[in-house]
Amino acid sequence: MTGVLAEVHLPFAALEQALRPLMKRAAGLVPRQRSALLAAFGMHDDDGAPDIFLVALATLSLLTDSATRKPILLVADDAQWLDQATYDVLAFISRRLSADPVVLLVAMRDDFNSSLGDASTLRLRLSGLDETDAEHLLDAHAPGLPAELRSRFLKEASGNPLALVELPRGEGAAGAGDAPWLPLTGRLERAFSSRLSDLPRAARTLLFVTAENDGTSLHEVLSAGEAVLGEQVEINDLAPAVAAKLIEIDGTEVRFRHPLVRSAMHQAADLATRQKIHAALAAIIRDQLDRQLWHRAAATIGPDDELAGEYDRMAARALRRGAVAMAIEVLENAARLSSTARAKSDRLLRAAELAADLGQPELMERLLRQADTDESDPLAPIRIAWCREISQPPAVNDPAKILALIGFAAQAHAAGAADLASNLLWRAAQRCWWSNASDELGTRVLAAANRLELPEADPRLIAISAYVEPLRRGGDLYIKLQSLAETRHNNPAVARILGSTANVIGAFDISVSFLEESSAALRAQGRLSDLARVLFALGWAETEIGDWTGAMREAEESVRLAEETSGLPWVAAATILKAKLAGMQGNLEQSEAHAAQAESLVLRIGASFLLAMLQIARGISAIGAGRHWEAYEHLRRLFAPADPAFNSSLQFFGLADFVEAAVFSGNAAAVRGVIDEMERVSAPMPVPWFETMLHYGKALLAAPDDAEQFFLQGLGPAAKKWPFLRARLLLAYGGWLRRQRRSANARAPLREARDIFDALGASPWSARAREELRASGETSRRRTEQAWETLTPQELHIAQLAVEGLSNKEIGARLYLSHRTVGYHLHRIFAKTGITSRSGLRPILAGTTHPAS
Repeated sequence: MTGVLAEVHLPFAALEQALRPLMKRAAGLVPRQRSALLAAFGMHDDDGAPDIFLVALATLSLLTDSATRKPILLVADDAQWLDQATYDVLAFISRRLSADPVVLLVAMRDDFNSSLGDASTLRLRLSGLDETDAEHLLDAHAPGLPAELRSRFLKEASGNPLALVELPRGEGAAGAGDAPWLPLTGRLERAFSSRLSDLPRAARTLLFVTAENDGTSLHEVLSAGEAVLGEQVEINDLAPAVAAKLIEIDGTEVRFRHPLVRSAMHQAADLATRQKIHAALAAIIRDQLDRQLWHRAAATIGPDDELAGEYDRMAARALRRGAVAMAIEVLENAARLSSTARAKSDRLLRAAELAADLGQPELMERLLRQADTDESDPLAPIRIAWCREISQPPAVNDPAKILALIGFAAQAHAAGAADLASNLLWRAAQRCWWSNASDELGTRVLAAANRLELPEADPRLIAISAYVEPLRRGGDLYIKLQSLAETRHNNPAVARILGSTANVIGAFDISVSFLEESSAALRAQGRLSDLARVLFALGWAETEIGDWTGAMREAEESVRLAEETSGLPWVAAATILKAKLAGMQGNLEQSEAHAAQAESLVLRIGASFLLAMLQIARGISAIGAGRHWEAYEHLRRLFAPADPAFNSSLQFFGLADFVEAAVFSGNAAAVRGVIDEMERVSAPMPVPWFETMLHYGKALLAAPDDAEQFFLQGLGPAAKKWPFLRARLLLAYGGWLRRQRRSANARAPLREARDIFDALGASPWSARAREELRASGETSRRRTEQAWETLTPQELHIAQLAVEGLSNKEIGARLYLSHRTVGYHLHRIFAKTGITSRSGLRPILAGTTHPAS
């Protein structure tokens, strides 16, 4: 494929050019990928907009499937001029070809900021020819030059081969020394355009048409040339341009010999000529509506509402093809063609909303600056505020933003935009949770939400209540979420809201199923940015319900996808989760490495909720290491109002750890008031997970004679949903029983605690349970490492999918990898575990289910 500046507005144009020879194999793609690829190329009208990553996965599958027959070299020249959709696909596949017989070779200008490849990508910066080679090349193409002119060309070319060949053709010896200095690109363009004066009028006009055309069809060039000249032309009229080495004709196609020739021809044609050419091209292009409309717009001066309406429909087609960047450009052009300020603003705002969703705040701001708002459109300033809000990641505490969102929601509600008002208030509630807003602000958000009179089961209303007052309203919301989990109607968007909401109140037993539903849908749709965020939330929930292997799997994939989609907050969040899991399993060095990496990201972002999560992760890791004073120092930061990690919405997540760290570091008095206050706020009906933590904390703080009742309450039926928390209760209870000289009674809870810790891989706590058992008069055999524990999270994920019966191709589609990469990982899995086929995986993975199951 070759990037061409005139074709940059055609989504997937370059990709279609490259994949054309392979498209007969597209029938073998899985249906969703096949539909996405055909929709991207305008060959199939998909029901919904295919995400760019789904198109990219289809491309990867097509390349790697074809490469099993013979290796493939995929060349992308002039990548700086590729259409954005094609470039995004290349960026995706460039990071996934390590195990496949596919080589991607990309050429681009030095000043182009590329995101292709990764740290392992080979990069070669091309330098100019050395002096000797430059002289040989110049003498071969322009022998007999006067010494002074030869010296000048060598100096100005600076070793650039194109300049050494083309400068002598464009500038004669006579008067060349008097030419003004120009940058090399300008000099080359002038060298090409200087050849126009020697060409016949027909050849010049046909060159101008070729420069303005966004295709390579010789028929289109000749037909449009006839319309511009008003006389018949034929292919021979291009012969002088071929002889002047400006173009090449290959069968039915005509191309410039270099992109700078096109640029030179474009600049040489005056505006009136270019408009005539675009009008002529629009008249002859009949079978490609979007190209026709683009040329019509280029030929139009001033507003044209009919054409603007056509551009609206073109933008809708671009969205159906997954070309969001293209839709933004089309809407911006539609705005230029609009005759009224309101129509122009509406189109610019739609484009800005897409730019915000795409994560391009600079583009969004440029579009918003062009929008003229007046009193005739009361929603325009609210839509602008919404764009700016959703384009920002979770950030530092800024009460003014929450107040503004409440005000905008009231205006939207008054204007009849109830859906927008709900979204604004949900965002305000999220900001309350992210940034530790005051109780007063939270109360105002809730009051505003109540004024919307939403149904009680509306997911956003439930979410607003949860994010504003997770502890106080948790019990009531838990019942609502339970009911919705039993009667839901398979809506992945709603499932995502409810899953995140359940996490916020500590209802992890409910959130997992919602988040699994959402992640499956996002994976199928190719929405990798949203998937990264949901995988973090799912991993967080799986940690609490005891599926630590699943949690680490989600965290690893979340980091990978968030890095790929520039989701810095979720890279940090998932890395914090990795730190916590590593610490709970006793991998202290790895835990701190993850924590340090996350901390550098969090400080750059400035998000207090992530800093609070980080302290919880460091706290539990220190407890595992037996460093309770260090754990106390980490965790008390959540409760110190002047500390950047202070966050009242997240404090209860670290309550059990804080109490344990305080009790065993001699700071019990400091936490009594904390646990009393949290019990008061969560009354009369705390979420079961938090209620279990309360019982654990109260047992640790109680006088010896009073502790047993709290242990037994904490070990009630609900505790079975939280294996790690239950095992900690059992360990503490067994230790208390032993200290009460009830060693025989202590052994059963200590045995159960040991077995749960062993199943989880919580080695520091396993060791403690064994010590307590030994002190009670019973010895335990050492825990045996399982074969699957030698696998990386990604390898384990692939092995689990293989056990489910998925083929390599199906696993690749699920994980956005090539099937060859999946095969490579399976080979490593077999080598690590000592098996020789898939059939050996099931018994090895038998121990990966979490203790609660």
